[in-house]
Amino acid sequence: MKLRYLLYLVMVLPLAACTVHVGGDRDGWDREPPAHYAPPPGVRWRWDPDLDVFVVLGWPHLYYRDRIYYRWHDGGWYWSEHRDGHWNQGKRRLPPGLSKKYHSRHRNHGGGGGY
Repeated sequence: MKLRYLLYLVMVLPLAACTVHVGGDRDGWDREPPAHYAPPPGVRWRWDPDLDVFVVLGWPHLYYRDRIYYRWHDGGWYWSEHRDGHWNQGKRRLPPGLSKKYHSRHRNHGGGGGY
């Protein structure tokens, strides 16, 4: 009987080392967002302290802060109150971290946006 438990322990113990940790301590992604920022509802996210925004996982170039989604698309910034809804361009100030990250890529871009 003791041999059976020892065998189970030997089989299960290596599995304990095979845990997956999304984000890790890579680039500070383990840090919690400031208390005054609420995370985006209904999506998976990670707080990026360098950009000072939530990064929405599974949506390329989509960020969130202060109840507004920001999206880098086709060389320009768009914003919306909904992650998959009516995208607007301009007339919305970007969080400073996003301005810095995409500064070299920014070009004047007119027209629509959205998906």
